Amino acid sequence: MSPGSFRAAAPQLALLALVFFFVFTCRIVFSPLLPSIEADLGLSHARSTSFFLFITVGYSAASLLSGLVSARIGHRGTILASILAVGAALLLISRSPSLGAIRAGLVLLGATSGMYLPSAIPAATTLASGGGEGRALAVHELAPNLAFVLVPLAAAALLARLSWRTFLLALGVAALAAGAAFLAFGRSGAFRGEPPSLANVRLILSRPSYWVLALLFTLGVGSGVGVFAVMPTYLVTERGLGQAAVNTLIGLSRISGLAAIFAAGWLADRFGARAMLAAILLATGAATSALGFGRGALLTSAVFVQPVLTACFFPVGFAAIARITPRRIYNVTVSLLLPISYTLGGGVAPSLLGILGDRGSFALGLVLFGALIAAGSALVLLLRLEPREA
Repeated sequence: MSPGSFRAAAPQLALLALVFFFVFTCRIVFSPLLPSIEADLGLSHARSTSFFLFITVGYSAASLLSGLVSARIGHRGTILASILAVGAALLLISRSPSLGAIRAGLVLLGATSGMYLPSAIPAATTLASGGGEGRALAVHELAPNLAFVLVPLAAAALLARLSWRTFLLALGVAALAAGAAFLAFGRSGAFRGEPPSLANVRLILSRPSYWVLALLFTLGVGSGVGVFAVMPTYLVTERGLGQAAVNTLIGLSRISGLAAIFAAGWLADRFGARAMLAAILLATGAATSALGFGRGALLTSAVFVQPVLTACFFPVGFAAIARITPRRIYNVTVSLLLPISYTLGGGVAPSLLGILGDRGSFALGLVLFGALIAAGSALVLLLRLEPREA
C-alpha cells in the first residue's frame, strides 16, 4: 500500500475501527465488572465466568450465518446492523431482572456482535492495495486494543459511583451513537458478501491450513480475551489487590499494545506471517505462564508484557487468513474460523479457568494455558499460505 493510498483509506479505516471498538467492548466489558456482579448477584467464580461462554454461543451461531446476511444487505449493511443491535442488547442486559434474563441477553449480545468481523475484515482489506493488508488490519486492530485499555480504566474510575447496570446502560447508548456515525459517514464494505454454500464450505474445510489457523486463533483469542476475562478476579482474589487498583493496572498495561500492533503489521508485510505467528505465540505463552507463577516485580512485568504480545497476533493472523483461500470467499472463511476460536478461546478457556479459580488455582490454570500457547507455535510449521491476490 503506497503512502498516498493509505492516507486516502485512513478515514474510513478509522470509522470502521470506531465501530469495532464498541462491538468488541461489549464482549470484554464484563471482565472488570465481574467482581461487582459476583457481589451483587451472589455468584461463584465458575458461574460468573460462564458469562463469556453464553456470549460465545450466540457469537458462534451468528458468525456462521453472517454470510447469508451480507449476501443480502451487503457488508456495510451487516456492519451497521451489528453495531445498532449490540447497543440495543446492552440496554436490555442493563435492565434484566434475573440471572436467567441476563444469560439470554448475553446470548443475544454475542449473536449481534458475531455478524461484525466476517464483514469488517473483507471491508478493511479492500481498502488496502499493493500488499498492505497487514498495515490496514493494524489500524482496524487498534479498536480491540484500545478497548482493553479504556474499559478497565473506565471501570476503575466509575464503579465507585455507578452500578454495573448503569455502566452497561451508558455503554449501550454510546454504541448506538457509533452506529449513527457509521450510518452517516461510513462508506466501506459497499459490496455484497459471498453466501455460504456447500461448494465453498467444502473448499475451505478441505484446506489443512484452515484447521491450523483455527487452532492458532483459538490460542490467540484465549491469550487475549480468555486471560483478560479472568485477570481482575484472579488478581483480586488470589493476589489480594484492590479492585480499582487492579482495573487501573490492567488498563495501563494495554497502552503499549497500541504501538506494537503497527510493528507487527509492518513486520508481517516485510518478513512473512508464518515466522511472526510462531515468534508471537512462543513469547505469549511464556508471558502467560509468568502471570501464574510470578510474584512481585515478575508478576507486574508479566501483566504489562503479555497483552502487548497478544495484541501482535491478530493483524498477522487476519492477514494469514486472506492467503489460505480465494479472496472472493474471504468472508466465508472468517465466518467459519471465528466460531471455533472464540468458542474455545473466548468461552471455554475462561470458564475452565473460573472452575480452577473456585478451587483456589487460577494461577495453575494460567501456567498450564501458557505452556499450551507456547507449544502451539510449532503448528505454524504446518501452515501453507498462498501468494497474495491482486
